[in-house]
Amino acid sequence: MTHPIIRTAVVVLLATVAGTAPAAAQEKMREARAACGADAKRFCDGIRPGGGRLMQCLKANEPALSAGCRAFLQSRGEQK
Repeated sequence: MTHPIIRTAVVVLLATVAGTAPAAAQEKMREARAACGADAKRFCDGIRPGGGRLMQCLKANEPALSAGCRAFLQSRGEQK
């Protein structure tokens, strides 16, 4: 089961990145959870969602992120 804070943080992350129609935003949220959910839980479990904190945490841990999460962030222009 995914930690509620991480789930919320991924949703917030995608809401800010997506900037698209609701259906498309929901798809982006699913993609983000699939690509980065485990990394967010592993590296950013204590991070309070909002204000870009989750994204900052993921970027700070970029070298250790899974290949899928790094690729997802890169495809969204979110790498360093």
